[in-house]
Amino acid sequence: MKRIPRSSVLAWILLDWAASGFSTISITLLVAYFDRIAFVDGRWGIPGGVLWAWTLASAMLCSAFLSPLLSAWVDRRNFHQRAVVATSCVGAAASISLAIIPPTSQLGIIAAIIVATVAFDMAAIFTASLLPRLAQGHAADTLSSSGFAAGYAGGAIALILATSLVAARDTFGLSATGALQGSFAIMGVWWLLFSVPTAFVRIGEQSDNTHAGTSTAELLTFLRTIFPIGKTTKNIPQLGWLMLGVVTILGVVQTAIPQFSNVALETFHLEPPQLVQLVLLVQLVALPGAIVIGWLSGLWSRHGAANVCLAGWALVLGLAWGIQSVPQLYALAVLLALVLGGIQSVLRAMLAVAAPPGHHAATFGIMQVGTKLTGFVASLIFGWAYMASGIPRAGLVILLVQLILGWWLLSRARPKVQNT
Repeated sequence: MKRIPRSSVLAWILLDWAASGFSTISITLLVAYFDRIAFVDGRWGIPGGVLWAWTLASAMLCSAFLSPLLSAWVDRRNFHQRAVVATSCVGAAASISLAIIPPTSQLGIIAAIIVATVAFDMAAIFTASLLPRLAQGHAADTLSSSGFAAGYAGGAIALILATSLVAARDTFGLSATGALQGSFAIMGVWWLLFSVPTAFVRIGEQSDNTHAGTSTAELLTFLRTIFPIGKTTKNIPQLGWLMLGVVTILGVVQTAIPQFSNVALETFHLEPPQLVQLVLLVQLVALPGAIVIGWLSGLWSRHGAANVCLAGWALVLGLAWGIQSVPQLYALAVLLALVLGGIQSVLRAMLAVAAPPGHHAATFGIMQVGTKLTGFVASLIFGWAYMASGIPRAGLVILLVQLILGWWLLSRARPKVQNT
């Protein structure tokens, strides 16, 4: 593999740095704005917490429909860099629109959240699809974990900037609502500013692989290679088992993160500043956690590192049901942070190395559709369990069951998917 310029590597790492501002602000200030201002009295006879869960479920469903065909089209055109910049710009624009849409325009708020979330998902696909162009083997583990670590640092700084505006709102003559809307402008500008450098570097060489005549044909051909039609489970290739395990696990991760914020708000009645402190604690601990898991993955094995992370996630979901106090919540957040970035980093490296040449975007696109479908189902059940029981954390049991299933599926991929 040719030596990659440092500017290209830095631009790629900045994509994680940029997008994480959306992650941290959306699960703190945005969820507080949604729950305490825009939907404080619910809407259509549905509690705000349930509407939040179902808004996220709708975004997951949209991502599931859009990601496979778009990723196949990007592979055929070799537009990976253009695609990541374009989707980041769309997400940033939707984020900034939340600063403009009045809190009484509740459908507009829901629509903007869905667009921003879907754009975030698409940008993640194309960011991951560029990883094999930059690194292979153990280097992929290191670079993937470095990206996630940078993301935690960038997300923390963006959140500090946004909360500083909220805290100093009187100085700027802003209401509580206006200050929160200003934080969404920061979220969008941060995302846009640090995504732009990718447009001015060259990442890897263009693919010489032969592709199908249409995006649909490209996608169907690729799907048949990893999930042979009419075959028994014994004939599913290791990439197929890997894909099933990854999407099931990431469906849990991507559902649990925003739901933990909502549970913290509704169970322990945290104020937004307390929730921000909790998320900053997670970011602070997750940064070295991602680096350590990346190191462990290269030193030991990706599957071994993944098992460590999954054991931690199972413990978090099990303990979350019994926590009774805010100090216990903070202790649980520390445990979550230790394995949060690690599992995402190691799974991204697994797929990046296993992806067939010329089909990197399709690989991560299929991963995204599976992740969003499993997350969509989990979010719906989470919301229904909450509405039926009146207990915000009732849905955590569903997530634990799904996590264990994903762990088992991932174990089926272990014999032939090795570090290279």
